[in-house]
This record gives sequence, structure tokens and C-alpha cells, in this order.
Amino acid sequence: MRFELYREVDRGDPKADNGIPVGPDGKRHGLGRRDHHPVIERCELVPPKGVDPLATKLVFLPYFRETKPDTTLGEFFKAQAADDSSRLRELLPASLEGYLRHPEDTRQSLDTLIEPQSRPTSVLVAWSGEQHWYTDQVFYRLEGIDDWKRGACTDVVEGSLQDFLRFSPLVQLRLSEGLPQLQHPERTRVFSASNLVLSLSKSPGMPNTRSFSLECFGDGGFQRRTTLEGEKTGTDVHRLTTLLIAASSLAPIPLAPLPPRFMHDAQTVSVSYPSPARRGLQSVTLASDTPSDVKALIERIAAAYDLEL
Repeated sequence: MRFELYREVDRGDPKADNGIPVGPDGKRHGLGRRDHHPVIERCELVPPKGVDPLATKLVFLPYFRETKPDTTLGEFFKAQAADDSSRLRELLPASLEGYLRHPEDTRQSLDTLIEPQSRPTSVLVAWSGEQHWYTDQVFYRLEGIDDWKRGACTDVVEGSLQDFLRFSPLVQLRLSEGLPQLQHPERTRVFSASNLVLSLSKSPGMPNTRSFSLECFGDGGFQRRTTLEGEKTGTDVHRLTTLLIAASSLAPIPLAPLPPRFMHDAQTVSVSYPSPARRGLQSVTLASDTPSDVKALIERIAAAYDLEL
């Protein structure tokens, strides 16, 4: 198993002078702003020798106004992997009713990722294999890890930590464990592992032309089909998170544009992505009047999954 610590770092150039205003006299005025480029850095946490990571204690957070006995990371993973979800439900709060009785201004200061307005400085994730993971400070807190050493680090997501909290499957899928009674009422978009969250396609055209389809799901899984390479599946939560963060900055398209004029054997490129303005996905077919930021997203998705537009 492995432990990963995610935190925001700034990869911008602190010496950059972009943003310094230039007056009519051609001179620069003011101090300008720093080149700010937040990314999420993932660092390995290494347990001391002789420590059994599965025996690490989990303490139930007190904010839910329920009492649960302490458990271990190993027990949590056993419950998570079991075919019967009853054991996992026993470990979790019965509902968020007790938590929501806290005044709103108090909830913002409670140390749990359940709260949409929480402002943590890092996120800790523990993995058991490649399919099961525990995210700390949701319902439980890992004890006794303060002296663990930090190992290798690498940048994995472009965006802030708040972006990471909103869009990473590593966080979103652990906030309710798929149970409706644990969904916070202020969360406008609920992630599901099997939900389609991003797609890109290029329709077939004349003989010998290349076409493709890409579907990405809420757990980071993807299904990629191309004319030449056939079908490929995989999972990459960080690649998906970066693209969802990019899509979240797009201006909503209030009215669906007219479909492109029919052309025999013409190929069309279509994209679907989450939009803050609607509960479902925003779908756009590439045309001459497609907004430039949507075109940029299409190019970014295609490059991320090695697709030829």
C-alpha cells in the first residue's frame, strides 16, 4: 500500500513582471503582479520501519454528533472491498443531520472535507492496491503519522487545492461513499464513479479518414476508441481532474448553436463537459463560431488522450 500527500504549490515565476501597467509615457507604473501558476504536488509519505500501515488508527470525527469506536486503516479497507456494504455503513455516520445542526459559520471551521467551504492546506490519501483508497479528514482522522518522512514528489494536477477538492475523484467519491444520506445539501454537483463526465468524438467521414470517440467517467476511468488503434481503456484520475478544472472556467453557452450545415462525408467534432450553469453536461459541436476557449479545451482533451483532431 502507499500514502500520498497532496498540496498546492506555486510554479509561477516570482521574477515575472507581467501585469505591470504601462502609461501613456511608455513607462511602467506600479509593482505589477506575480506570475501565479498553482499546481497540485503529490508527495509519498513513508512509514517508519517496523510500522504496519494497516494497523494505523482511525479516529471518528466528533462533528457528526455520533459515537463510533476507533478502527484501523486495514479494517476500513476490508469494509470498503466487501461485497456487502453493511460493514462500511456501520463505520460511517447514519446521516449528516447531526453535522448540519452546527451553525453555518461554525461548520466552515470544522476540520472535515465534508464541508464545501472547508479550507485545508493538504489532502492525505492512502491506497490499498489500485482500486481502493481512503481519504483522510472526511469521516475519520489518521493518527500517529506526524513523524512519517516525505518521499518523492511530483506535480500531478494543474489548479489550486480548492479546485482539486471540487473535481478530484480521490476526494469527491469519498465524501458520501455513494450513500444519498451523506450527500451535503450545498454540493451542487454529485460525483458518481460510473457517470459520464467528459467526452470527445470525431465522426466517421470519407473512406480512409480517422475517427475516434473518448468517454471519461467519474472515477477517472476512460474508454478510447480510434479507427486505427481500436479500443483502449484505463484510469487516470489526475489527468481527468486537470481537464475538469479547465472546463469549469469556461463561460456558459446559453443557447445551443445551430447544427452545422450538412455536408456529405464531412466529419464533425463534438465535446461534452460539466458546466456550472446546468446539472448535466454542456455539449458543443465544433463550428466556425465555437468560442475560442471551448476550442482550446477540445485541443487540450485531444492532446491529453493522444487523439488526432
